[in-house]
Amino acid sequence: MKKFTVLSATLLLAVGLAACGNAGDSSNKDSSSKTVTSSSTSTKKTTKMTINTGADADATVPGAGTLIMRQLYAAPHGTQSFAAVNVTLNGDTIVAARIDEFQYVDKSADWTGVPNSDSDFGKNYPSGKFLIAKLENSKAYSALMTKEAKATKTWQESATAIENYAKGKTIDELKAALPTVKSAKKVGDVVSGATFADTYGYLSAIYDAATTGMVSTGIATTDNTITEGQVLAAPHGKQSFATVTVAMQGDKVAATFVDEFQYTPAATFGAVPNSDKDFGKDIKAGTVLASKRANSDAYSALMKKEAKATHTWTENAIAINDFAKGKTIAELEAAVASLKGKSKVADVVSGATFVDTAGYLTAVIEAAKAAQ
Repeated sequence: MKKFTVLSATLLLAVGLAACGNAGDSSNKDSSSKTVTSSSTSTKKTTKMTINTGADADATVPGAGTLIMRQLYAAPHGTQSFAAVNVTLNGDTIVAARIDEFQYVDKSADWTGVPNSDSDFGKNYPSGKFLIAKLENSKAYSALMTKEAKATKTWQESATAIENYAKGKTIDELKAALPTVKSAKKVGDVVSGATFADTYGYLSAIYDAATTGMVSTGIATTDNTITEGQVLAAPHGKQSFATVTVAMQGDKVAATFVDEFQYTPAATFGAVPNSDKDFGKDIKAGTVLASKRANSDAYSALMKKEAKATHTWTENAIAINDFAKGKTIAELEAAVASLKGKSKVADVVSGATFVDTAGYLTAVIEAAKAAQ
């Protein structure tokens, strides 16, 4: 089995930041970070790490009449994975919910790794492992569920049932339902179609995302009829991968949420949930997998130092969201074409300075097409 050489996390960051050009990451209040002490099984060294879910309980949130997306990272099921939970809201109503989980598995042809698993990002993996998204690998993961726990539903079927249970409820209605779900002897009697033993954990994560998740503001509308698409992408370089969620209303983009994950120094970055447990075992000591959007202060400081950034990472993400919403896929494709050869992307996408703005917009287009 091929073994990768693990590069220095700081060196990888410096190279990646320089490639970003004039961009960085914004300040994001971290209301739920916790500092823990973790011991690496491969090095026997003790490392202090902070867990950062991206929670921002004090975020400014538009009221009813505007679609928004909120995103949070959680550990709803065990200690070997973390979940990305995205909730679309209009006021207090949950319009849609999306769950995906990420876990290391033994490298084999049975699995599809996240983008850049075969590039610099994957060089940080534990030996013989690579990172997968359970949704993309539902067939293979469900086979394990059937073998180990006699599961009768696939991972995707149970996740979809949980998402559908939350959809249409108000935040208070979901909160009120949680005790019933927790105490149910057979969870399928409460959440139709769900067989996850940790259904309560997934629904709790949706509630937490709806109330404390990072915010991306969509279009003004009282119509909650939308379709959604979500993709994994590599819009910027080889050292990270992105999750991109797009809500469509008719043929136009109604809201987007973009975030990226990268291996970073544990001393200055907050890690995704379960990094202090089984998920984080055997990763290079002093290194953690972290969300760029959740780690605004740390990432902004590096971007400013290495690339003389004048705009933060999240400011760029917001600029891309604001540019995309209200546009059709054809209009976005035309914008991407017009960016070729442009030395100043802000001439096309106001407020954006990412060298890879076209890459992020292309990922938005892919998610928009997935919503159709």
